[in-house]
Amino acid sequence: MIVTENLTKWFKRKTKYSWANRNADEIVAVDHVNIHIKKGEIYGLLGPNGAGKTTLVKMLTTLILPTLGTASVNGYDILAKPKQVRTSIGLVTGHERSFYFRLSGQQNLEFFGMLFGMKKKILKERSDKLLKRVGLYEARNLKFMKYSEGMRKKLSLVRALLIDPPVYLLDEPTAGIDPFSARVIRETIQELSQEGKTILLTTHDMHEAEKLCNRIGILAKGRLIREDTPLALRETINKSKIVVELQQNPPEAFFSEIKNLDSVSHVAMGNPNLQIFCEKQTDTINEVVRTIAAFGVKIKSINVELPSLEEAFISLTRKK
Repeated sequence: MIVTENLTKWFKRKTKYSWANRNADEIVAVDHVNIHIKKGEIYGLLGPNGAGKTTLVKMLTTLILPTLGTASVNGYDILAKPKQVRTSIGLVTGHERSFYFRLSGQQNLEFFGMLFGMKKKILKERSDKLLKRVGLYEARNLKFMKYSEGMRKKLSLVRALLIDPPVYLLDEPTAGIDPFSARVIRETIQELSQEGKTILLTTHDMHEAEKLCNRIGILAKGRLIREDTPLALRETINKSKIVVELQQNPPEAFFSEIKNLDSVSHVAMGNPNLQIFCEKQTDTINEVVRTIAAFGVKIKSINVELPSLEEAFISLTRKK
């Protein structure tokens, strides 16, 4: 449903003097990116600020043209059939300024619905249904300028849903809004995926990415450096935390023995949990169990915690 082929975008570095721009350096915002997002998939695009996420989304919407390469959305090439691409997508951006501030939420939807070519009766039925879906129906007659940030984001999502497109490009749809509004938007995203819609989601919220996305691509300096499931990305970091719940407090010599194990980097003792940070998970568990047994300490439970997605993201992007 969304395929990019060596998608690349360069920008000229702007200088103070226009005559110097002709020889200015080029900034590579997106560098030969290849992704393939399947029907019904939620694909998360993560990256530091300036990694190229928004530029990539803009190329997929045909708002800007690629320097090299191409992409297709819903089977339509962004260069050969831009009109068909635009009618196939619902776009939500993190900083929505395209609504008319003196019009109500309902009036804004009517305006954009007419631009989409929707019939008045169908538009009214569709907008009412969607406003109720996101909890904005009671505020439909309120002027947009009086909407909170969360309400504005939800109205932006409703506008994207109006024509029921097969593909959604969501650029930080929950950035800077209250937890309740963010939850409504996330639940709607999950429902869209269940309906078979294809979704490209950019976000800085690692919890959101892990909860929603089937796969995640990580951009750094314009390049796609890693692509996998959230769990697989966490497993790329060769570090784990072993949490051991003990039935009694061990002697001091026990801690020294654990700390001296080759793969152990740090040990923290809580009450009653022992936290062991290590690199080689399986070997370390066996060594820890043997050490505990040697000191005659009884184990209540033992669990392994993988690094978080945030830790994996920082580790992967720090190398670039």
